[in-house]
Amino acid sequence: MDFDPISTVMVWICFFGLPGLFAVALAERFVPILPSYGLLLTVGIAAQEGAWSLAGALVTTSAGGLIGCAACFHAVRALGEARSRRLVFRAGRLFGMSRERTAGQIAAFRRNQLVLAFSLQLLPTIRLFAPAFAGLLRGPSRGFLIASAAGIAVWNGVFVTAGYAAAHSIDTVNATVLALGVLGGVLALEAVLIGVGRALRTRRARDVALRRC
Repeated sequence: MDFDPISTVMVWICFFGLPGLFAVALAERFVPILPSYGLLLTVGIAAQEGAWSLAGALVTTSAGGLIGCAACFHAVRALGEARSRRLVFRAGRLFGMSRERTAGQIAAFRRNQLVLAFSLQLLPTIRLFAPAFAGLLRGPSRGFLIASAAGIAVWNGVFVTAGYAAAHSIDTVNATVLALGVLGGVLALEAVLIGVGRALRTRRARDVALRRC
């Protein structure tokens, strides 16, 4: 028997239909027991198998993710800066993010909030903390939530569609193995993008230094 815990969990979610899917997508923002990419891949597989429509899956998971994102954003703002900062650093440690990395993400938000509100929703783990980073800054909520909604829709659309396509083209799909394979691809892409970004920043800094000479 194949070991496939993600599909086992999805059997329980399918029992409750789209309301259950919405609840899981909402809860994933706060209690990421399952990695979101694994959950979303399996949602796409279930859609191909008739548990729900592909459009319904995309709308429901995106709505749950956005409401969870908004709740986290407003909760952090309500705590006050000192307490919310301590909470964010503590939560970051629980999910393997060093204090320096968390502080770096907060500083990055200060420089370009709307672009990062979108782009950080496309990065594993960090996407869960993006609303907290934004909440610390006391910036405008409307722009943040619109940019985050776009990022959530892209993230969900990629993985739900990938699961749907995989189930359509492969007779037997182990969702857990598929999730791990996709995670490897996502992390590799993330590493490449970070490397390119660093190279561009280094080149820009060198050009500035040369112009000053």
